[in-house]
Amino acid sequence: MTAPVEWDGAVPRFAVHAFTLPCGLEVLVHEDPGVPLCAVWMGYRVGSSDEGDGTSGFAHLFEHMFKNSLHLNGRHHYEVLREVGATDANAQTGTDRTLYHETMPRAALEVALWIEADRMGYFLPALDDVRLARQQEVVRAERRQRYENAPYGPERFAVAEALYPEGHPLRYLTIGRHEDIAAATRARVEDFYRTWYVPANATLVLAGDVTAGEAEALCGRWFGSFPASTRPPRRAWPQPALAAPVERELTDPLAALVRIRRAWHGPAVATDDDVALDVLALALATPGTGRLWRALVYDRPLAQRVTAYVQSGRLGGELHVTADLRAGVAPAEAGRVIDDVLAAAVDGLEPTEVARGVRRREAGLVWRTDGIGRRAAMLLGAHLATGAPQVADELGRYLALDVARVRAAATRWLAPARRVQVVTLPGRA
Repeated sequence: MTAPVEWDGAVPRFAVHAFTLPCGLEVLVHEDPGVPLCAVWMGYRVGSSDEGDGTSGFAHLFEHMFKNSLHLNGRHHYEVLREVGATDANAQTGTDRTLYHETMPRAALEVALWIEADRMGYFLPALDDVRLARQQEVVRAERRQRYENAPYGPERFAVAEALYPEGHPLRYLTIGRHEDIAAATRARVEDFYRTWYVPANATLVLAGDVTAGEAEALCGRWFGSFPASTRPPRRAWPQPALAAPVERELTDPLAALVRIRRAWHGPAVATDDDVALDVLALALATPGTGRLWRALVYDRPLAQRVTAYVQSGRLGGELHVTADLRAGVAPAEAGRVIDDVLAAAVDGLEPTEVARGVRRREAGLVWRTDGIGRRAAMLLGAHLATGAPQVADELGRYLALDVARVRAAATRWLAPARRVQVVTLPGRA
């Protein structure tokens, strides 16, 4: 048997057997009999970037509704999974994908496959108006809890509204708008399901104590009777470009400190500029070594907390920089320091800073090779993003970085005219 993970120098390569069922479902099998467990990850190529025309929040609404299907007879799928010993069972929705996953005892693998097949093929017969209305209220309550009634929640909407024009799906965040969620009729939900949740739009990863032959037989049993399907086209949106910097100020009664958040449009996922800006973010905000962290938290100090991160998807990405200021510090004073540090980082980034960021990402990837659930997640994520299941491609982009590439990416994306700044002030609304 081939080793589950082989190393090409510093680059890991996972053993993967891939096949496609007649219905269109792609399956990736990563064999590792080291533990009597199997990780099951199902990914659908649909997220908030595929919404529009009043369907914001639909992909996330489906994440909630998809936890029941016809042959579960009204039982929640997490309840069934717990009874057979599953761990790490969860679901998540992003801009480009919706994921369902569980780690099963080897003897209970077919329970997970039954559940995944049942909701893929038998979701609509179990849908009624009562169930839809219940999940609409759950999702709207989640929006209130996590965004509207949470500290600094309103700034997330303000930044998205400044970065994206009306009608762009990324303007409304994955949670969606109240009015769109409330207007989700059964007819619109059924149309969304028939478009995006077909087998050809999904990839299933099985990792752990299962052989390729066993996987083909099991998947044929549970998914083989589904009719052939085709992957739906995904709408392409031109990436917006700001004509001038945008500055907004909010008052948040739940915020304890003044926060400055800056954001820029960024490159699409799985590109050279994507990883270059990620390394720049590490050079700026890593506690102890980051330039911006040292300038605002250690040297002055003006802030209690500094963060910088990149989020990216098929329609483009974003770079965010935040600073939670100490009491009494004026936003303008901290803003001037941020300006100076960003300018100096673009012009004077050092090789050691790039190398440190690359090593952090390399160490994180190596750490994630320990555990079949994490390996399954990496395989599925890479496959959905690029069509190739090997995570070595992403690490290769990091290892190829140097100062010139990071500086060039920063120059392309972080122009002052393309900046959004939202200042959140504590106090009564």
